[in-house]
Amino acid sequence: MIKLIKMEEKTKRMLVFFEKYLSAFLISVVIGFFPTISLSQENLSAVNEVSGSEDNLKKNDSQKTSNDSFTDGEEKLNAIREILISEALKTKAKVKASSWIDTNGSLHENLYVLSEGYSTKHNSLRKNINEEDFNINQLKPYEKSKYCRFSNPSYARVAELRVGVGRSSLELPFNDLEIIRKKAEKTFKVGVTTHQNWVFVQQKPLYKTSYERFLSDSSLNKPQYRIEIQVQPIEKFSFQKKRNHVEVKLLLKITDLDKKELVLSSEGFLPSPWADPPPETPRSGIAQVAYAIHEANQIGKFKTNTQKAFSANFENKLSKGLSDIIKDTIMAFDCRQISFPISQINGDTIYIDAGYERGIKLGDQLLLTDSNMIPHRILEESALEKIALVEIKAVSPFKAEAVKIAGPDLGPVSKRGRTSINVIPF
Repeated sequence: MIKLIKMEEKTKRMLVFFEKYLSAFLISVVIGFFPTISLSQENLSAVNEVSGSEDNLKKNDSQKTSNDSFTDGEEKLNAIREILISEALKTKAKVKASSWIDTNGSLHENLYVLSEGYSTKHNSLRKNINEEDFNINQLKPYEKSKYCRFSNPSYARVAELRVGVGRSSLELPFNDLEIIRKKAEKTFKVGVTTHQNWVFVQQKPLYKTSYERFLSDSSLNKPQYRIEIQVQPIEKFSFQKKRNHVEVKLLLKITDLDKKELVLSSEGFLPSPWADPPPETPRSGIAQVAYAIHEANQIGKFKTNTQKAFSANFENKLSKGLSDIIKDTIMAFDCRQISFPISQINGDTIYIDAGYERGIKLGDQLLLTDSNMIPHRILEESALEKIALVEIKAVSPFKAEAVKIAGPDLGPVSKRGRTSINVIPF
C-alpha cells in the first residue's frame, strides 16, 4: 500500500512538471509565430500599396491622354455655346407658348424662346407695310442683327445673277440696251465682290433628261439667292422736246431661294441716254414756213435717233444708280448668316455641298446645327443638343467632307434627303 501511494505521488509530480514545460513551449511557439504574421501582413500591405499606386498612375496616364484628345473639341464647343447663350441673354427675347388638348384629353404644351440678338428675320420687310407710301420696289432691311457671329467674310455666298432689258424702241434700240445691260452686270459684280465674297452663277438651264440633271448637280454650285437687275425703258413727255421721249429705270430684286422670301428690292430712275436738243433759234419768215412744211411731212412717221454716244449726264446718273443698288446689296448682306447645305450624314461623316470655291479649306472647323433651332432659339434647353463641331477632312471645288469631333449626333441623313441640318461658320 505504501509503494502504491509513493508511485501515485511520483506520477503526479511528473505530470505537473510536463504541464509547466508544455505550456511554456506552446507559449514560446505562439509568441514566435506572431512576429512572422505581422511582418507578412506589413509586406503584403506594402506590396498592395505599390501595386495600387502603379495602377493609379497607369489609370491617370490613360485618362490624361484620352482627356487631352477629348477636351480639345469639347472645350471649344462648350465655349461657343457659352458665348451664344451669354450674347443672347444681353438682348431682348420673345417667348411664344402654345397648348392644346388632343382627342384623348391629354394636354400638350410648346414653348419657344426667340432671341433678337441672333434673329434670322433681321431683314424682315414687314415694317415697310405700315408706311403710308408703300412701294414693292423699295423694300429694304430696316434693322441689323446685333451680333455677326455667322457671317465670316472668308466664305462666299452663291447667287444666280440675272440682268435683263425691257422693250426696245426706235429711240432706244436693242443694241444700245445691250450695252447698258453689260455695263450694269459688270459694274455690279465688281462693286459687290470688292466688299463681300460672292460666287455668281448663271441661270440654271432646263434639262431634257434626268441624267443631264444628275451630271449638273454633281459639278455646279447651287445658288442660295437670286439677284435680278432689270434695265427697263420708260416713256415720258418732254416739254423741251415737245414730245414723248425714252428714259431708263433700274430695278433690283434679291430673293432667298431656300426660304422663298424677298430679301431686298430697290429702284432708280435714269434720264434719257441721249443729250437734249439745242434750243431753237429764231427763224426768218421763209425759214419758219420751210420748218412748218417739214414738221407737217413728219406726221405719222417714226423719228430715229442720230446720236452715236450716250450723254455725259446719262453716264453719271447710271454710275450713281448702280452705286446705290450695290450699296443696298452690301448693307442687306453685311450681317446675314452664311450656311453650307449638306447632302448626307453617315455616322460621324458629313458630306457638304460646297467646296474650296466658296472658301472652305482643309482643317477648317465649322458648326453642324439644326437651322430650326440655332441660333435664334439658343436659349431653349433642347438647343444644346442641336449643335456639334466638325472638321474638314477632304475638299473639292464643289464638295467637301467633314468629320464630327465634338457634340451630339445629328444624323443620320439620307442622301439628298430633306433636312434642316446645315453647316455654318463661327
